[in-house]
Amino acid sequence: MKKMILSIVVLLIVIYFSGCGGSQQFVKVPPDINKETVPKDTIEVIAKDFDFIPDTIRVKEGTLVTLEIKSIEGTHGFALDAFGIDERLDEGVIKTVEFYAGQKGEYGFHCSHLCGIGHFGMTGKLIIE
Repeated sequence: MKKMILSIVVLLIVIYFSGCGGSQQFVKVPPDINKETVPKDTIEVIAKDFDFIPDTIRVKEGTLVTLEIKSIEGTHGFALDAFGIDERLDEGVIKTVEFYAGQKGEYGFHCSHLCGIGHFGMTGKLIIE
């Protein structure tokens, strides 16, 4: 029974890390963006076992977005695959992530550091309106 459970867990981990997530679609900040004149938005995000708060982030198209992400319980990760972002979040440290929201749509983000039993459910959504 233990071998079967271990086999299932290993299989799930292999599936998760085998590219089932999205791949990079956008440059984080295109070189032709004028950082002085583009609209900006800063959003605070908390990572904790096993949630992101907020788990839905809404921004306007054409905005230079800064996420200030802080883990308050353990080490986590923040991956926004569509923008090629994958950051380690050490407990108590604010990680600043910047990207340009250049195209409307919905893009998933997730914890990219195996953080425990609830890891695979630690997800969220970026909505560019």
